[in-house]
Amino acid sequence: MKRMILLALALSACTHKTPDKATHVQHLATTYVSTLPSRGIDYSAKIERVAFGSCANQDEPQPIWNTIAATHPDLFLFTGDNIYGSWSGQQPLAEQYRKLDLFPEYRAVREKVPFMATWDDHDFGQRDGGQEWAGKDAARRDFMNYWTYTRNSMPLEQGGVYHSKIIGPKKQMVQVIMLDTRYYRSPLKERPGFEGKAMNYIPQDEGTILGDPQWEWFEAQLKRPADVRFIVSSIQLIADDPQFEKWGNFPKERQRFFDLIKSTRAKNVIVISGDRHIASIAKTDLKGYGPLYDITASSLNRPNKYPDADSHYVGLTYNQENFGLAEIDWKKKTVTMQIRSMENKIVNSVEIKLK
Repeated sequence: MKRMILLALALSACTHKTPDKATHVQHLATTYVSTLPSRGIDYSAKIERVAFGSCANQDEPQPIWNTIAATHPDLFLFTGDNIYGSWSGQQPLAEQYRKLDLFPEYRAVREKVPFMATWDDHDFGQRDGGQEWAGKDAARRDFMNYWTYTRNSMPLEQGGVYHSKIIGPKKQMVQVIMLDTRYYRSPLKERPGFEGKAMNYIPQDEGTILGDPQWEWFEAQLKRPADVRFIVSSIQLIADDPQFEKWGNFPKERQRFFDLIKSTRAKNVIVISGDRHIASIAKTDLKGYGPLYDITASSLNRPNKYPDADSHYVGLTYNQENFGLAEIDWKKKTVTMQIRSMENKIVNSVEIKLK
């Protein structure tokens, strides 16, 4: 273990230098297959508590894992930006996964709690990146090497990292659908005057977020029997006012999502998202379906001090370190979705009645 830590620190120090081309290519070829002792998923186990979160920079402390452990979740969902590998000095991706494994607080949770994960832009390898990113297949390789459970969750020839699991006994089945909002996503349309500056995008009539293969797969998943469905989208689905990345940048794709929920008659759908470095609960009412909630938990260790507002938000946003917790009460047939602080205080919540 000591040797592993020293090696990681040495490699980390090297990444802050500007390598020549040959060295850079050699670094990009680095692989890391995680051997971290981790709890596997018991698919027959009853799920009552699901923790979730996003945006965890492996070069900064991560004490919030101690708080998460104190809630005793049955499952943790990593919803994107699980590492940061798109900034200068944070390549190759494989080395960033190795650094994540060195946090004792994180290791302690992995040993006791099963994890599922999808990626966002920073663990995809390109900030705000999509289908145009040349390194996406290498990033997928690194993702699967680290999240080794995915090797049995999706075909090797599949594009992207989308996959799903159903956990729990009959009449208490929890489905987790991990979407991939990166691999197939069309290029974003930048606001005139902000070209090349990122983070200021406008809606466009054409383009896709999921891509046709994933849309077909997604429909099939929604038709599977389940009593609660958590759909994980790394970017926000419902919030529409901020100029950042969101489903609202592709309004036809977002409407397709809403229409698919209705046409498949998928009950008890709850969307979970990350990305924004603020925590929020958003709600929309779908005609012929009812209320749909999107709970955003972000960030685990990279808070932003700016305010945020959206016409769909329910309650206040929270911009310090946070995580989400879903508490399922099977007897009362409710799911309480909470945003919790570093101090484990509930800063926003909503109770959703199961159908």
